[in-house]
Amino acid sequence: MGDNPHIIGLTGSFGSGCSYIATNILQENGYTCYSLSDALKKLFTSETGKNPDTVPRHDLQDYGDEKREKEGSDFFAKITLEEILKEHKKSPEVKFVVDSIRNPSEIYVFRDCSTRFFLFGIYAGKDLRWQRVHEKYKDNQGDFDNDDKNDTGRDNETFGQRVQDCFYESDVVLKNDTNFDTPGNEAFNGFKAKITQYVDLVNNPLRKKRALKKEEALMAMAYAASQSSSCIKRKVGAVIVDESGNVISSGYNEVPRDEKPCEARFKECYRSKIWSEFFIKLKSKVPNVEGKEKDIMLHLKENFKILDLCRALHAEENAIINLAKNGNSVPLKECTIYTILFTIEFSRFQAA
Repeated sequence: MGDNPHIIGLTGSFGSGCSYIATNILQENGYTCYSLSDALKKLFTSETGKNPDTVPRHDLQDYGDEKREKEGSDFFAKITLEEILKEHKKSPEVKFVVDSIRNPSEIYVFRDCSTRFFLFGIYAGKDLRWQRVHEKYKDNQGDFDNDDKNDTGRDNETFGQRVQDCFYESDVVLKNDTNFDTPGNEAFNGFKAKITQYVDLVNNPLRKKRALKKEEALMAMAYAASQSSSCIKRKVGAVIVDESGNVISSGYNEVPRDEKPCEARFKECYRSKIWSEFFIKLKSKVPNVEGKEKDIMLHLKENFKILDLCRALHAEENAIINLAKNGNSVPLKECTIYTILFTIEFSRFQAA
């Protein structure tokens, strides 16, 4: 499309602060707010007659999964984008922020529409997020844990919520680990300044005056390396630097040399192929499976990762192997490795 509106997307688990940032920071900076959750809730009300603010959150999650399975994983994004394009046509100077992005297909809808779309991943640890939302769950942490697991989407179908996979697509990841009593206090102003720094960058990239921090530049190099990967599921890059910050090796996740990539050899991920073949055998051997395929597959994937069947070497492995191949004598204990891989459960994750 040639409309090319300026859009910032926000992705993050429940309680990470995406909605707070949209309304209290980006809206204050002139952005018009949209939320995929609002699109979901509007349809939920019209189709069920229920108030989305009074039902358990997992009911809305299940409804969203059903709609995405039936209409496409990008269904809610397309509805929201249609509204954005109408407003953009009337006022081309208007900037937009889209909250509640939780499936990679939703990201692709906005990226395909506009070269001026940027995704911000907002991270907060699970314990902190629970503190922020415990009243909404009436202090029932078990319900929160189940919703959070579904939100992350590690074992979900392609049409489900997959926040962890959305983080891999983020242009910027920001750590939101401070509770703000009210907008305007010292902690809030500090966090707002950090957000605004990146907002200014995506608004006017050529006007950026400060040089990249060393860590930012190295992470950009790791990302660039990841784009050489042929992996269907996830592209990961890594760079190794010496104690002076000089890059001495790089790597990306890939099958060993002289092996064909999964897509060329199997037309799909090898692990997915194994799962599918196993499940077909299971259906033929076990009675009464019909109609329960989804639950069984999710249970199997959750308990049996079969990561040992992945054909690819990790990006970090390849970076170390390449270092050894080149005969570099720098001791690894003096080096640092930068990788773009992100796992939501890592409480020590460091973000900008």
